[in-house]
Amino acid sequence: MNGPDLPGRSAPDLADALGEDFDVLRTLGSGSVATVFLAREKALSRLVAIKVMDPATAGDETARRRFEREARAMASLSDHPRIAGVHRFGQLPDGSPFIVMRYVKGKTLEERLAAEGSLPLEQALEALEDVCDALAVAHSKGIVHRDIRPGNVMWDEASDRGVLTDFGIAAILSTADHDATRLTSMGERIGNPKYMSPERLRDEEITEASDMYAVGVLGYEILTGEGPYEADTMAEWIRAHLKDDPKELGRDRPDIPSAVRDLLKHCLDRTPNHRPTASDALRVLRRGEPRLPDPGDVHDPAPEEEEGGLATAVRKRVPQTVALTVAGAWLLAQFTSGFDDPRLYSASLVVGATAVAVAGVIAWFHGERGHQKAPALEYVILAVLIAGGLAISGLVYFTP
Repeated sequence: MNGPDLPGRSAPDLADALGEDFDVLRTLGSGSVATVFLAREKALSRLVAIKVMDPATAGDETARRRFEREARAMASLSDHPRIAGVHRFGQLPDGSPFIVMRYVKGKTLEERLAAEGSLPLEQALEALEDVCDALAVAHSKGIVHRDIRPGNVMWDEASDRGVLTDFGIAAILSTADHDATRLTSMGERIGNPKYMSPERLRDEEITEASDMYAVGVLGYEILTGEGPYEADTMAEWIRAHLKDDPKELGRDRPDIPSAVRDLLKHCLDRTPNHRPTASDALRVLRRGEPRLPDPGDVHDPAPEEEEGGLATAVRKRVPQTVALTVAGAWLLAQFTSGFDDPRLYSASLVVGATAVAVAGVIAWFHGERGHQKAPALEYVILAVLIAGGLAISGLVYFTP
């Protein structure tokens, strides 16, 4: 993306300040705090992005510390392919700090949405997966991004996948640094209200769940081209986050998988601990899992549950199946022992045996797994057993 030299610092100025290490090629863009330049690192002959704090802002100690904290946060995540990592952190002769970052060639999702309206389904799901993948790693290190939005997700032309950028207002939850905690508090309302969670708007504790709320908003936008609420102004967005229910997702786009609709609905839950974690969301997006864990019950499935197989089924289901069948057979013997009519005795024996078999089938399919939706095979077996049992008992009883 080409851009003109912007107020505050030009590409030639930066080239002079950096010395011999970099060839500064052009300005990529600018924000309220810093300007980003495209450069070539001479020693490694690679393109990099250099983010330099503007001179007017560098004198603000709070902004400067926040900038440095961004560098530390991104440096700890540099090995992840879905995060624009940091190569180097330094300071220019005039005192302005700079960050040398991985250069991601492509457009932001914001730019793509402006041009395309919404993303193709496959790419939208990949973008959500990539953001959740990046967040899962960041959250595992105690880092909350706090500014998840289309403008901070690049679509990398090289890999044709999404890359999360700009940890400029990230909160480091695990820090013992009181100054960092103070910076986090000051940053509560920094960001775009369109993507802020209800707890952020209420100045409550920030957790990883706040990022997942923003993922819900992001998902609506890239899938439908619209946010989850009917809102335009900042005041309307704040009210919507605090009071409104999200629009029905997929009303105009039925190709969105039901698991994804369910995922984004849970992301927008106003109760933070009812939202999925980034790892939960990643499992749904990667594996197509049909449902999320119940709120507050987040865990990975046990290995044996994932593996399945005949050995696991036999180990789990045979004991209760045998126990129930034996008990049913004993009750059947007690029930039929007093019948004098041979035909009634035989018919009752068939009906009872059928009931025991039905109980055994139910125990097999549901043992050790609680209440679950019965598979089609279970219905077929039960139907055959019941129909066959009734037919045989009728023949036994009515045949002279």
